[in-house]
Amino acid sequence: MRRNVSLLALTLVLLAHPAAWAFEVGAKAAYWLPKFSGEFRLDGSGLRGTTVDASDHLGIDDENFFFGEAWLWVGRHHLTLAGMRVDYSGSKVLSEEIVFGGRTFSASGRAESSLEYTMLDLAYQYDLIDLENVLAGFSLGPILQVKYLDGELRMSGEGSVNGAGGRVSVTESFQFPIPLVGLGAHVGLVGGWVEARGRAVGIAYQGDALWEVQAEVALTPFPFLEVLGGYRHFVIDVDRDDVLLDYTQTGPYVGAAVVF
Repeated sequence: MRRNVSLLALTLVLLAHPAAWAFEVGAKAAYWLPKFSGEFRLDGSGLRGTTVDASDHLGIDDENFFFGEAWLWVGRHHLTLAGMRVDYSGSKVLSEEIVFGGRTFSASGRAESSLEYTMLDLAYQYDLIDLENVLAGFSLGPILQVKYLDGELRMSGEGSVNGAGGRVSVTESFQFPIPLVGLGAHVGLVGGWVEARGRAVGIAYQGDALWEVQAEVALTPFPFLEVLGGYRHFVIDVDRDDVLLDYTQTGPYVGAAVVF
C-alpha cells in the first residue's frame, strides 16, 4: 500500500512539473552564406600529394548552401537530425606543378577541381539544467553527436601519367564518421516570443580535429511558425585514407521553422 502511494505521489509530481512532460516536434530550413578558406591533399600510387590552397591554387570561391534540421524534444531529452549538401568547384591555370591522387598536373595548364559531400548529423542532448521560471525558460545540457561526411574530391586537367603527357582526371571518394561532444543552451525571452539558442561541439584526436559552433535568435510572429537568423562556424582538419581536408566555413544564415 505504501509503495502504491509513493508511486502515485511521484507520478503527480512529475505531471505537475511542465518540464517532465513537455513535448515539441519541429523542422527548420535555412540558407547559409559562409566564407570558405582552406586546403586539400590527395595521396595515391605511393606518392604524397601536394597540399593545395582551395582559392589560390584551384580558384574555388565562396558558395551558399541550404541546410535543414528536424527535432523531437520530450522533457529534458532532445533528439536532432540535420543535413546539408556541399558543392564547391573551381577552374584555374596552375602556377606550379601539382601532384594529386598519384597524378602530376602540369604548371601553366588549366585544372578543374571540386569538393562535394553530404553532411549528416545525429545529436542527442540532455538538459542537466532546466529552469522554466528564469526569463521565459532556460536550459543547458551536454550533447553527444555523430557527424557523417560522404563525398568526393575531383581534379582534371593537363598532366602526365608514368611520364606520358595528356589529359588526366582523378576522382576519390571518402566517408568520414566523426563522433563529437559538446554543450547546448536555450534562453526564452519576451514571454517566449523570442528565443536564443546556441550549441558548440567538437573533438580532437590523433592529429584530427573538428569544431562546430552555432548560435541563433528565433522570433515567433504566428503560432507554430518561427523566423530565425544565426551564425555558424565550422572547422575541419581530417587526414584519413589518403585524403586531407583542412578548411573553415563561417558566416550568417537565415531561415524559418515550423514547431508543434
